Amino acid sequence: MKTKILIFIALVTILNSCATKYVTPGSDVKISALADEDISKILENKPSAEFPVNIAVARIQAPNYSNYLYSKRQGNPNGRFTMILTREPNEEEVIGNLAKLKGIKQISPFNRLLLPYNYQTIKDLRLAAAKMKAQMLLIYTFDTEFSIDAKNYGPQNVFALGYLKNKELKVRTTSSAALFDVQTEYLYGLAEATAEKSKKSNIWKENQEVDNLRIESEKESFSKLSKEIATMWNGVYSEYSKSK
Repeated sequence: MKTKILIFIALVTILNSCATKYVTPGSDVKISALADEDISKILENKPSAEFPVNIAVARIQAPNYSNYLYSKRQGNPNGRFTMILTREPNEEEVIGNLAKLKGIKQISPFNRLLLPYNYQTIKDLRLAAAKMKAQMLLIYTFDTEFSIDAKNYGPQNVFALGYLKNKELKVRTTSSAALFDVQTEYLYGLAEATAEKSKKSNIWKENQEVDNLRIESEKESFSKLSKEIATMWNGVYSEYSKSK
């Protein structure tokens, strides 16, 4: 009798896995596409910030972005990007560590009260950053891709947990950042980092198991990105600081 009960529980678990579906997160934003000036004008822009500087930080994603844990749309539904105002604990920690770099007075994430409703370009973010008395604007975004064996799943794709049985699931995240002058939109520098996590299991019981891989991949990628940002910043400070 006990054996039959165990078999029944196992069958129910497998059937639930097959029925449960996971939706991959939304995509990143090509930051270069958000410039509101033509290339020739951008190349003419000059840096204006004086050190030490205040830096406003914004995470942006594709329009109507969502993931397993984050489904709230913020900002203009017809906008060119989604502003993510809810941050993971490691993002706050990384931003706090960046604030300790030489030449930085303060790094502050965006306050939702200062954001324009209809933001479309970097200029809109620069205006919000100016209200925060920031001289520089740091923008970052995550591009997270899923693959099951040799098959890739892009943004907002769906697959059943039962399909994962005995297959290797890989999650690869590339995080990118750009540092702009608030006043002129001068581009000081770029940074990028990639991380990958993988797992293989006989039975995937819950969506959270799959999403944990996404979280781990994004955390590691952002941690690596912070080191690239620090390296980039040291070059920026060395080149543009009046105290060099």
